[in-house]
Amino acid sequence: MDLSEDQKFQVLFAELQERYNASHKIRERSIRFTLWISGMAIGLGWLLITQKTLMLSQRIALTLLILALFAGTLFFIMGLKRGFRKNRESMINTERALGMYDSGAYFEGIPLLPEEYSQLKGKWSDHFHTLYVWLILVALALIILTWTSPKAMENFVSKVKTEQIK
Repeated sequence: MDLSEDQKFQVLFAELQERYNASHKIRERSIRFTLWISGMAIGLGWLLITQKTLMLSQRIALTLLILALFAGTLFFIMGLKRGFRKNRESMINTERALGMYDSGAYFEGIPLLPEEYSQLKGKWSDHFHTLYVWLILVALALIILTWTSPKAMENFVSKVKTEQIK
């Protein structure tokens, strides 16, 4: 099938719009999922702070649950990141085909998009790395709360103050 230059442009333009839309949806889905997990973590953290001291078996079980949820969350987010990366590769290829990185194709003397937009290398501060850091901090905070038992510390501080007053 032979396509005219205008038809090729229309196909590439439609593809690029779809890739941009998919990119936004993947990022939104990863944020929503991370917020949902964070909400669960806040609820669990509140329970840990307000409840009595946990027995050793409860602490072990809760730690295993936190680790399982953390692993599942990382697996899900890593899947989204893989999809995001493949989508980004497709976007870059389409942008190249449209000459968006070529100097003078759209503006005289400069490209429409800077060359660094055509790079796949992620920075430590990119969207998904930021989510990983957040999820690690949340998991660590929950494990620390599980094993330090803030309610027990409160009782200890209360007893020390009572003894000091006497």
